[in-house]
Amino acid sequence: MLQRRIESIATAWAAVAVALVAGCESADKSDAQWLFFPAPPSEPRMQFLTWASGADQVEPAKGSFERFVLGDEPTIQRAINKPYGLAVRNGVVYVCDTKGLCLSRLDFKEQTYRIFGVRGPGRLRKPINMVIDPLGYKFVVDPERKQVVVFSPEDAYVTAFDIPEPCHPVDLALYENELYVLDNDESCQIVVLDRTTGAVIRTFGEPGAEPGQFRIPNSLAIGPKGFLYVSDTHNWRIHKLTREGEPVWVKGTPGNTLGRFARPRGIRVGPEGYVYVVDGATEIVQMFDPEGRVLMRFGGPGDLPGALGLPSTVAIDSSSIPYFEKYIHEDFNVEYLVFVASQYGQHLISVYAFGSFPEGYSLSESQLAALPKIPVDEGIGPLEMDDGATATDPEDQERNDDRD
Repeated sequence: MLQRRIESIATAWAAVAVALVAGCESADKSDAQWLFFPAPPSEPRMQFLTWASGADQVEPAKGSFERFVLGDEPTIQRAINKPYGLAVRNGVVYVCDTKGLCLSRLDFKEQTYRIFGVRGPGRLRKPINMVIDPLGYKFVVDPERKQVVVFSPEDAYVTAFDIPEPCHPVDLALYENELYVLDNDESCQIVVLDRTTGAVIRTFGEPGAEPGQFRIPNSLAIGPKGFLYVSDTHNWRIHKLTREGEPVWVKGTPGNTLGRFARPRGIRVGPEGYVYVVDGATEIVQMFDPEGRVLMRFGGPGDLPGALGLPSTVAIDSSSIPYFEKYIHEDFNVEYLVFVASQYGQHLISVYAFGSFPEGYSLSESQLAALPKIPVDEGIGPLEMDDGATATDPEDQERNDDRD
């Protein structure tokens, strides 16, 4: 039974691969096929655009004459090793590379790729997540350094803020002059720092199963109205809190259907208040409204363009739309872009666009690509084994991954 299901999915993946490659190589948008979520007849709201894993997808390819004149480049890191956190601004995608121990800078505006944070006082030991403030300063959380490392708008090292012991900082969020840092050590604290000095302003949170208590929390974000959202991995839920830590609501239970979580990871909030939650086990991103009601999901397991491989987090940005315009359906009205990091596979950074078609618009079946369908009533997570057990999440092989 399991073998037949795997073979069926493999055949579907192969068909999708041909359709997507044909669409990407087409010079005429009218000949392309498009991957949307949810699939029709539901109203499409999310379009998969493209992917990148390093310099090859960002920089223009050199011709044979250019290679002859300039010669081969010196051996340097030209690809992302193992991405985790993301931040995006004005066509530039910054990636926390937890294996390359650096920040990768993919500039889709200038078509360049480089890395930084590899030497000197700004050398990173394990960058996990980051945020960018309105001035362009980057704040990177590093659990090995037990610090928040700050880089300038030009990517130069500025300073580092210490996190009070005991600490294992894994994510951070910015609201006005306050920097919220999430610890997922035994204290399960959220430490609020002054953005300019690094001084501790207050702390809140504790271990437990009640609202406002956490078990190995993984990620946090702040929405446009100033509420704090926390992904609580080993309680299989998400929290909405005030900035002082008072619970507003808690949503989620263990499971692999919509509205439930197998391994909630990165959490971010869009400009309209929609909450995006990455699930590392089911390999999807779920969307919720500001009250915690589930809206839809996108992605799915696999290693084809548009699918995800052990995803870690998500980033949301509207300033980069012009640099991805060539991938967008001409009639799809985009509000912002959604970037998702996968820790494994060929397509490490996936780019999606959130938007809508004009009322009454319809796409023909010949224009649509589709990932293998996973019926909601059968779950959206790992395949069931023949004996009824659930396939093992790769992260279970190393429990400490939940602290990254």
